Amino acid sequence: MMKKLIPLFGILLAAIVVMSTGAFTSVTADRDATINVANDASALLGLDASTGPNGEYADTDTDGKLVIAINNLNKSATTVMNDVFVVQNNGTQDVQVTITWDDAHLAFSSADDGFTSTTPTVGASSITFDLDSGAIKNISIAIQSETANISETITITAEAVSTA
Repeated sequence: MMKKLIPLFGILLAAIVVMSTGAFTSVTADRDATINVANDASALLGLDASTGPNGEYADTDTDGKLVIAINNLNKSATTVMNDVFVVQNNGTQDVQVTITWDDAHLAFSSADDGFTSTTPTVGASSITFDLDSGAIKNISIAIQSETANISETITITAEAVSTA
């Protein structure tokens, strides 16, 4: 009788080994996610007008997006405006922020004193700075105006800084 049960025990043992590995080919699961957007001032990467006098050149439009509007600049001149808008890290991680633009007549600065201690590098195309969680950085603008108006879209990117 035992000899007849040995093959059955072998099959049962093989089935137990296969089941106990926990291996699977695929899983499909539906989960709920809620994702909310906010206007630029209160988003994870906050963008808002500076509280200083040059903050009047920055505003938010009806969609809550930051807009910079500077009028009546002198022709053939370089105009510097410190602290026009702020970038605030409202997230929980430190980030590295990059501001990029295409127009060779513009320059942005994240220096603590704006362009006071540095000459604007008009013609550059980006600046990068670190921003700790909860920190705010004032952004200054230099514009080299010729005879034509300037219309530009700037891109602001924030990437989490590795803590490893």
